[in-house]
Amino acid sequence: MKNRIERLKLAVLLLTVNFLAGHSKAGKPTGFADAYKSKIKLHTMRENYEYWAAKVEKINAGKMELSIRQWAGKPYNSNQSELDRLQHVHLQRFEMYWYKSQREKGELPTVCIDGKLYTDVKTLAANDGLELEDWLEWFFKKKETVSGCIIHFTDFKY
Repeated sequence: MKNRIERLKLAVLLLTVNFLAGHSKAGKPTGFADAYKSKIKLHTMRENYEYWAAKVEKINAGKMELSIRQWAGKPYNSNQSELDRLQHVHLQRFEMYWYKSQREKGELPTVCIDGKLYTDVKTLAANDGLELEDWLEWFFKKKETVSGCIIHFTDFKY
């Protein structure tokens, strides 16, 4: 019997190094890598639920690993540096809406996680590695509704 190491396929998850164009902090560091390393960033929120649900199923079945990375320099024109590899993650579905009428009243977005109302939006933003105002702008700059998945890096779930 041969003793061999099997290499698992990787699901690559890139953390954004700098705020993207269109954000009021465009070009400034997000701090996601440091927040991840210090266990402040407990999860990431992605809009493509079906894509990540399939990946997470394979990761949790031992058929893939999650490779958490960031660009070493300019996106798509530099190497990626790996921050971590995970063999198990949790996935939750989210739906959020923040209509103009809510904004005008000073209300926060309505958030549902796995079909249940979740009201602590400030904690959700913090666990995603952002201050509330930056998080609101990140997700609601151009639209009123957002849905997708929360990929948890720890055993924490909402």
